Amino acid sequence: MTSWELLNPEAESELHKDRLLLVEQRPFQRIPKCISQLPSLITPQPSLQSSRTAQQIKEDFTLDFAHFDSSILRLQFLHEANVRERERYAEDEERIKKECDQARETNGVLREQLEGARATLAQRKKFDEMAEKITSNRLLRPREEQLANLQKLEEECRELEKESETYAVTWRERRDQFNRIMDEGMMLRRQIRDEKEEVDRREGMNEGADDEGAITPRPEQGGTSTPGPESDGQAKEGGDTPMPTGASNAPTPAVEAGNGSSHLHPGDGLTGQSFQHGSRHVSREPTPLRQEVEDEEMDEPKESGNATEVGTPRVAVDPPNDKMEVD
Repeated sequence: MTSWELLNPEAESELHKDRLLLVEQRPFQRIPKCISQLPSLITPQPSLQSSRTAQQIKEDFTLDFAHFDSSILRLQFLHEANVRERERYAEDEERIKKECDQARETNGVLREQLEGARATLAQRKKFDEMAEKITSNRLLRPREEQLANLQKLEEECRELEKESETYAVTWRERRDQFNRIMDEGMMLRRQIRDEKEEVDRREGMNEGADDEGAITPRPEQGGTSTPGPESDGQAKEGGDTPMPTGASNAPTPAVEAGNGSSHLHPGDGLTGQSFQHGSRHVSREPTPLRQEVEDEEMDEPKESGNATEVGTPRVAVDPPNDKMEVD
């Protein structure tokens, strides 16, 4: 297939000249040729043949001039058409330039979009590679199973929330119960302390009354409280401890509760009595010295028991204000 290219201005003008010589020059050449072939107009004798020839020449001239007019009109039309075409070409050129500018701008935008698309494509390829590594792992479970596991976890979370609410309610109830127990313990402690104080007060009053009414034996100044050899022999034979005369029916010495230790208080009824030396009367009660030792030994457990009894209700409990709080 032949390729057409634009001609230079010289070649284009030569082409126009060739076209005029071949197409447009013929009417111009025919008119001068016909005029040159005309017979002389001064001939005096016209004949029939000459009249016919003149008529023929006239028709030829008319045709040649008509052809010439048509050629001129055609050239004029061609000129006007060329002018319109040049204007149209100028408009098309402006339009094409604008379209070129728009195309350049569009190409710039498309180039930027292409760069972004390439970056996105590269990123997606990386993601595809990572997804392929993840999905190709045999240890992973399918999506449906994972969704089922997630639903189970959600149900367990809801159950744990319900249990936590239940535990909170239970904890509040237990805290209230513990506070009530602590309050009742404090009240019981106060009651025990009041009752113990009342019992101690009554025991103190009773012991004071016993101390006032008790008769303690008192030995004479010249006598001895230790029996003689004869009484020792009699005690060995009878199996009883000898005792001074008049002391068999005397009560045992009382213990003072206020001092916390045993003391002998001699009674007033035996002041004027004296012990008989060598008396064989068998004593059924211990001697005052032995009674004092036994009273001291008995008071020590009593004091330890009192300390234990006093310390028993002492429970290490915080006051009601310092209550345990639950978040």
